[in-house]
Amino acid sequence: MLELLYNDENRQGELAANLKRDRPEIQRAVKKACKVLNRLSPDGAIYGSGWVLADLIVSLMDDEEGALELLRMVQGQIEREFKMAYADKRGAAPLN
Repeated sequence: MLELLYNDENRQGELAANLKRDRPEIQRAVKKACKVLNRLSPDGAIYGSGWVLADLIVSLMDDEEGALELLRMVQGQIEREFKMAYADKRGAAPLN
C-alpha cells in the first residue's frame, strides 16, 4: 500500500505541497479521463467514473476499512468541488 497523507492530520502541509506540485499532471490526467468518458452515454460516463475511483482506491488500500474511510474523504472532496464549481457559475462565493 502507498502512504496516503490524507490519513495524517499532522502532515496536511506536506499533502498540500504535493498536490500543488502535482496539479498540472493531475489536470492533464483528469482531462484525458474525461475525454474518454465523455465518448460514452451520460449514464455510462458516470458509471465508468465510479468504477475508476473504486479501482483506484482498491489499488491503494490493503484493507476494506481503510478503503471505505478514503472513499468517505474523497466523497467530501467531490462535494466541495461541486460547491465551488456551482458558486463560480453563479459568480458567488461557495457556501460551506
